[in-house]
Amino acid sequence: MKSELYQKIVFTLIFLVLIFISFLIIKPFLTAVLTGIIFSYIFYPIYSRIYKKIRNKNISSLITSILVILIITMPLFFVLNTISKEAYTTYLLSRQKLASGQFLEECTPADKTVCKISNFFSDRINDPQTKYYFDTTIKSITTKITGSISNLLFSVPLFMLDMFIVLFVMFFLFRDGKIFIDKIERIMPLKSKYRKHVFKKLNDMAYAVIYGSIIIAIIQGALGGIGFLMFGLPSPILWGIVMMFASLIPYVGSSLIWLPASLILIFSGYVNSDSTLMVKGILFILYGVFIIGTIDNILKPKIIGDKGGLHPVLVLLGVVGGLNLLGFIGVIIGPIVLAMLVTFIGIYEEEKS
Repeated sequence: MKSELYQKIVFTLIFLVLIFISFLIIKPFLTAVLTGIIFSYIFYPIYSRIYKKIRNKNISSLITSILVILIITMPLFFVLNTISKEAYTTYLLSRQKLASGQFLEECTPADKTVCKISNFFSDRINDPQTKYYFDTTIKSITTKITGSISNLLFSVPLFMLDMFIVLFVMFFLFRDGKIFIDKIERIMPLKSKYRKHVFKKLNDMAYAVIYGSIIIAIIQGALGGIGFLMFGLPSPILWGIVMMFASLIPYVGSSLIWLPASLILIFSGYVNSDSTLMVKGILFILYGVFIIGTIDNILKPKIIGDKGGLHPVLVLLGVVGGLNLLGFIGVIIGPIVLAMLVTFIGIYEEEKS
């Protein structure tokens, strides 16, 4: 008995040490690994359809993985390239306008209210002190935007490594995901009925968080496209789609698109002596903050909480805490972990009673 106990203790210690060392090895790439897991869950239906036609797991997994990478990266590079060009062009035009000494002119449109607002801004911006601060602000904003783009370009090698890991993880999860899940279910030290309950809860919460986020992104993209249309900006459908993808990015979200668009409207009004454009830009900022931005805070906890069976307060804490701990992917992982904790507490209470 002593020998058997000794063997169990040694095995447990070695097992815990191996888990700890493995975590340290994987830690630098943890976000990429979790991203691959989440993407494989989201796009598994696409893999299933491709596999039904090709009937080869390796080829089907490779095609689906490459397709996912293209879907994710193409809009991102398009957005960054467009914002960088617009920021640089706006800055050059603004400096020319400053050198000419000609700013906003009096307007006389048919709408007297719009005219009054425009003339109010015209009077303020033609003030020498305001002109100085305005030019300084333009220079600061455009420098930060172009600097951020440059920093992103320098981080391309690391980004490519992360993309390779994501691709690698997705490939094997598409191919062997069901086998992997069955093995985890078998080794869990729980009764059969609890194992099924835990995995059902995990699936429900993952479905709620992932597809809830996608629904919110679609709504924000639609509202963003409407905003582009309302304020006379070009390609509202295209930028609405781009905002839909941007909405999935933590912290910035759809503001990555509508905020620069609003600033471009303001700067264009400044450069072209059109105070009406400036008013539109300011109104677009208000629209983005109070209409587009609040959708995420109001609807997401509601949708995820109802579908996943988790209290909206825990959903919010899971999203914010997961984001702080793991970054982008923490938005999804955080609520799932809290849902699992609630499930295990329920199992404990049932066993205790």
